[in-house]
Amino acid sequence: MLRALRREPVDRLPTQSNYTGKMGQLLSAHFGIAEAELPQRLGNHLLRVDIDHPRRTNADGSIAFDWWGAGWDTRTEGYWHAFAPLKDSLDLDRYPWPDPNDAAILGAAERTILRNADNYFIAPNLGMCLFERAWSLRGFDALLMDMLERPEWVEELLDRITQIQATLAKRFVAAGVAGGYLGDDYGAQRAMLFSPRLWRRLIKPRLAKLFAVFVDANLPVILHSDGDIRAILPDLVEIGMTTLNPVQPEVLDHAWLHKEYGAKLSFYGGISTQGVLPNGTVEEVRAAAIACARTLAPDGTGLVLGASHRMQSDIPARNVEAMLDA
Repeated sequence: MLRALRREPVDRLPTQSNYTGKMGQLLSAHFGIAEAELPQRLGNHLLRVDIDHPRRTNADGSIAFDWWGAGWDTRTEGYWHAFAPLKDSLDLDRYPWPDPNDAAILGAAERTILRNADNYFIAPNLGMCLFERAWSLRGFDALLMDMLERPEWVEELLDRITQIQATLAKRFVAAGVAGGYLGDDYGAQRAMLFSPRLWRRLIKPRLAKLFAVFVDANLPVILHSDGDIRAILPDLVEIGMTTLNPVQPEVLDHAWLHKEYGAKLSFYGGISTQGVLPNGTVEEVRAAAIACARTLAPDGTGLVLGASHRMQSDIPARNVEAMLDA
């Protein structure tokens, strides 16, 4: 895994496909195995560790609140935002920020690293690291308006988030992770969600601080960012990103991506959970997997091959098998 991320020769491409809880149940039943055995059956090489915190819900259980206080609808398979705690307040001093130095939150991660560091590439799950975390607290539409109407307030919000995330990242590095995994979606299907100019002002310097925790430890930096983010790829390389995920074929042409960035970046993902996996035939899935490998890793390295996003229950099990066989 490390050699592939560093674009060094490998004996075989590492693979990784994630899945929702519902899809995990369906695939486990299909393969006749326990859910705990599913990552091995899928050939997964990457193991993400997260913070540990008590799960809190509203009265009827329809909303679950994360460590930061944002609420998510429990009745959907994906992520459906249901509560923004800063929706009606700009007072950041009164907000109950989580404590990244809490000794209890890394207990499970540390045990996982001790048990599995020899068998998996382990990375912290620093998903929703900046922009997404900000809008989860403020609300998506509200934050986009804030970025134009009160950018100084947004900068203060992002600074507070950055401080907490950087502290967590340093603790994960000290615990022995093999690299960094950060998630922050900046792109839509045909363009960025907001202008590159705003991204460079608000996000770039703070994301650079998070990357630096891993760069300074000589560890690879994997960034998950959905959508068409071509405009900021040079910036991401500049601040230390080593691996791009999910390299969706719908929005980033794989041949162009390898031509322009194959000497600078490794790639992770590439087999579409939007198109071929849920809608294609077995033959089309097999062809897409092989084409992805040949295009993004023509010299046989620099790619962690797998589904572009978490597989959901609209994907037939036969297509998962076809991807694994390919």
